[in-house]
Amino acid sequence: MAVEPGVAFRVLLVDATNTGRSVAGERLLRKHLWARGVGRDRVRVTSAGLNADDGAAMQDLAREVIERHGGSAQGFTARSLGEAMVEATDLFVVGTGDEREELAHRHPRARGRSFTWRELADLYRELDVAAPLCEHPAILEHARTTRELPDDWDLPAWELLDERAHAVGDRIAAAALALADVWAAAVPAPASGVAVGSVDEATCLVDAFGVTVAVHCAGEEREQLAAAGRRAWGRSLAAGGDPDARVDVMVDPDPEVLAEARTRGVLAYPDVDRALHYLSSAVTVRAIEQRVGSLVMLHAAGLASPDGDVVGFVAPSGTGKTTLARTLGAHYGYVTDETLAIDVGRTVRPYPKPLSVLDGTNPTKEQWGPESLDLVPLPSGPLRLVRLALVERDASVGEVPVVEDLPLLHGLAHLAEQVSYLSRLPQKLHTLADLVESVGGLVRIRYREARDLLPLMPSLLEEAR
Repeated sequence: MAVEPGVAFRVLLVDATNTGRSVAGERLLRKHLWARGVGRDRVRVTSAGLNADDGAAMQDLAREVIERHGGSAQGFTARSLGEAMVEATDLFVVGTGDEREELAHRHPRARGRSFTWRELADLYRELDVAAPLCEHPAILEHARTTRELPDDWDLPAWELLDERAHAVGDRIAAAALALADVWAAAVPAPASGVAVGSVDEATCLVDAFGVTVAVHCAGEEREQLAAAGRRAWGRSLAAGGDPDARVDVMVDPDPEVLAEARTRGVLAYPDVDRALHYLSSAVTVRAIEQRVGSLVMLHAAGLASPDGDVVGFVAPSGTGKTTLARTLGAHYGYVTDETLAIDVGRTVRPYPKPLSVLDGTNPTKEQWGPESLDLVPLPSGPLRLVRLALVERDASVGEVPVVEDLPLLHGLAHLAEQVSYLSRLPQKLHTLADLVESVGGLVRIRYREARDLLPLMPSLLEEAR
């Protein structure tokens, strides 16, 4: 299910009765989103129950949890889950894997966009989802079905837990806060958003595939934030010109200052590392919004030869594109590790953004600039796409990757899943088909380690000539 720009992303929290965990999650997620300037016109959060009695009141414990964590428990009555709700929902959040399976059993169209709180927490921690929020369900589902996730804290019904019920409420509150941070950086800016305004010393201008995004730094540590931002985004800094979009980001130690800034839509955090982590998604999303319908924007890493020929390695988020870009980027020009933007005539718009690296100790990923990783700079001339490869990491493959040509229709079906706002492209699949045919068709490459792809690069570039 694709969501058009300007349409609210619709989230439905589901449990058995819609009087306990789901309503607590609904009210706390709303609270944290609203506190970040994200209203229901951008993300709409509601709840329902698989076996709910319509009009039932919430449980006393749910009211206690909501109010203890600063949410509003007013004006609620339970709703039973119906088919119309399922059709109108983009993402479902449930407490347990059993509830997810029951939801999908009763409503098959919910399958592929239903997640437990734990799954969302783990997936967002592992993935660098630098994409519009409307693309998150498909990205998350691919990751959920292709990796093992812990299942050690499902959130069962409170009446089964006795004294541990409050601990479940605390986990819901913490998960709602984490989701709000991720989603606030990934939703489109409000239609009446902050004007781009003037550029000053606290502003970095970032060139994201031809879109100039003004990143305005604020807070007590704005100088440190601006300096760290310029280091991380060094190869993407724009020389000047009028910005097309703006992102406001703040680092300050005062929780009250941060809370006030968030109500105005500022990305506000207590430390620089966290700010840079969420900034990566925000800049990418703002740029994508500006180029909807005018560029083919793929979830892909891009590497360039000294002549400006670019190979695009297409794969879902979280499947190794950053590692691939980092490895091959030591030998070929680093174009991007996530969003490969292609203009008319196969012209590639570079986006050498920072690379996100999870070090295993922090809840957010560190942002490493291409210079810090000694990645090869891009050639001075124009860039031109010459090859597209669907790539898949496969531990069963030997040291030599497996390469196969894909029939056009088969390849397009896979490629279309990795295009931002495909529905807004002129002639949609015809545009993709023309692009694929112009680079000699699609290949699929299964590989074990990113370094195994290095010997393939000359042939990928040569075959395209």
